[in-house]
Amino acid sequence: MSAARHSASFPGTIEGATDASVWLRDVSAREDLASDLTFALELCLEELFTNVVRHGGSGQWDEAVRSDLPNPLQVAVTVVAERDLVFLVIEDNGLPFDVTTAPARPIEAPLEEVTPGGLGLQLVRSFSRDLSYEAVPGGNRVRLSFERPQMEGTKAVG
Repeated sequence: MSAARHSASFPGTIEGATDASVWLRDVSAREDLASDLTFALELCLEELFTNVVRHGGSGQWDEAVRSDLPNPLQVAVTVVAERDLVFLVIEDNGLPFDVTTAPARPIEAPLEEVTPGGLGLQLVRSFSRDLSYEAVPGGNRVRLSFERPQMEGTKAVG
């Protein structure tokens, strides 16, 4: 069984993040991915994509003029579905940011007392099997891998 590869590009906006989530759900359905895996993929995509929107353009341009620039913030998303693993790759043309070195924020209070913000990368780390970052010309590449559960009644051949 060869790997199935799906790619799409979206504007680096909240609307783009919403469109990317819809696209990801469609890819998950086409690849017959388990609902728990789809949830994990979508949560990680939304967290990383919204971080790009919130922080990727800071200092380059402000929100009011972003759409008028010749190279507005863009996010490319790729899903590679293999037999046992699924990879989610997110590339953007924003400011460099290595998500793998971002410090984990400790939770030292009951959830209802925790200030929102700063916990998303911890969620990404906990849902994915592996998380890697690469600075690429003109931007960033984040690669996550996820275990692909085998459907009941099927055996892995190997």
